[in-house]
Amino acid sequence: MFARTSAHGRYRRGLGAAALAAALVAVAGCGSSSSDSGSATASAGQSTTATAGGGSAVDQAKAMVAQATKRPGAISVTTPVGKAIPTGKKLVFISCGAAACQTQGKIVAEAAAKLGWSSKTIATDGSPQQIQNGFNTALRGGADGIILNATTRAAVATQLKAAQAKKVAFVGCCSTEKVGPDYLYNTGTPEQNTKIGTYLAAMIAGDSGGKADTLYVDIPAFTILASLGTSLQQEYAKYCPGCGFAKIAVPLPRLADATNIIVSYLRSHPKVGYVALSVTDALGTGLPAALKAAGLTKVKIVGQGGDPTAFQAIAQDQILALVPFDYYNVDYQMVDALARHFAGAKVEQSRPPLWLVTKDNLPSDYTKIFPDVEDFQSQFMKVWGKTA
Repeated sequence: MFARTSAHGRYRRGLGAAALAAALVAVAGCGSSSSDSGSATASAGQSTTATAGGGSAVDQAKAMVAQATKRPGAISVTTPVGKAIPTGKKLVFISCGAAACQTQGKIVAEAAAKLGWSSKTIATDGSPQQIQNGFNTALRGGADGIILNATTRAAVATQLKAAQAKKVAFVGCCSTEKVGPDYLYNTGTPEQNTKIGTYLAAMIAGDSGGKADTLYVDIPAFTILASLGTSLQQEYAKYCPGCGFAKIAVPLPRLADATNIIVSYLRSHPKVGYVALSVTDALGTGLPAALKAAGLTKVKIVGQGGDPTAFQAIAQDQILALVPFDYYNVDYQMVDALARHFAGAKVEQSRPPLWLVTKDNLPSDYTKIFPDVEDFQSQFMKVWGKTA
C-alpha cells in the first residue's frame, strides 16, 4: 500500500514515519487521489430503484453485505507448486519499525520456517534512506530473497539492480508498481482491492435503507489509494441512488488534525450520517470519541484497515464496519511467491482475501491481529506439498 516517497520525509507530525508506514501497509493499496471537498448533497428518500440484477438497490446492497460479511474459507493461492521447493533459503524482511511491521516480520519468519528457510527482519524508521540501507545490508548478508512492502522501483532503483545482478529475488505488497523481472510479485494492489469500495458502499446503503448522506475522507498524497474513492462512489451511486455523497481531502501535513477536520465538516453539514475512511489507521484514531464529544452520536463510521483499537470500537458500537488488512495471508502469499520462484514454478499474482467485519462477525480474539482465513496455514502447506 504505499509508496515510500518523499512524502514520508515531509511528514513530521502525528503518527511519525514508522507508524505512518504501518498504517499505509494496513490499507492494502486502496483509496482515492481525489482532493474534492464539496458539500454533501441533499439526501433522497429510500431507494426502490430496480437494478439490472433484479430487486431494489437496497435489496442488492443487503445481499452484497451478506456475502461480504461471510468469513472467507479459502486462501486465494490455489495452484499447487507442483515442484520440489528447495530448503535452506535465506530471506530478509525489511520492516518499517512500527509494531505492525515487526509483527509482519514474525509472520514471514514463521512461513519461511515451514519451508526449511531462515528469515531475518531488518528494522527501519520507514524513511527512504533507512529502507535503502536495509536493502543494502540484506544484499551484503547473502539474502536469497528480500521482502519489502509499499515501495516503488524509483525508491530502491540502485538496490534492485544490485539484487538482479546477484540473482536475489525481490517481492512485496501494496505497491502501484507492475511486476517484472526485478519485482517478481505484488499483492494488495489497487486493481485487486476495488471490491473494498463495493463492500463499504453496500454497507452504508443497506444499513441506511437507502437514506444516506455520506462523507468520504481521502488522503490524496497516497497515490496508491487510487481505486477506493472511485469504486466507493460508483458503487454507492448504484446501491444508494439519490443519496448524498461528498469528499474531503486531508493533506499529509495535517494528518494529526484529521479528527478535527472531520468533526468540523460534520458540524457544518448536519445531514451527513456516515463517514467512510480511506485509511482507518491514519484517520480514525480518536474519531469515535471526538464524535461523541461533539454530540455527533448518530454518525456512523466505515473504512478500510483497522487495528485492535478500531476493532474494539466495532465491539462497542462506535464503528459500524471495516475491511481489515489480512497480514497473515499477505505475508504467506509473498513467501509463496518466493517458493514458486525458487522451485522454478510459475508465480501466481494472487489477491488477498477480503472480509467486511462488523460487530456481528468480529472474531473473539480481535485484541490482536487475526487472519481472515482461519486455517490459512494448512491450506498453504497443502499447495506447497508439505505436511503440517
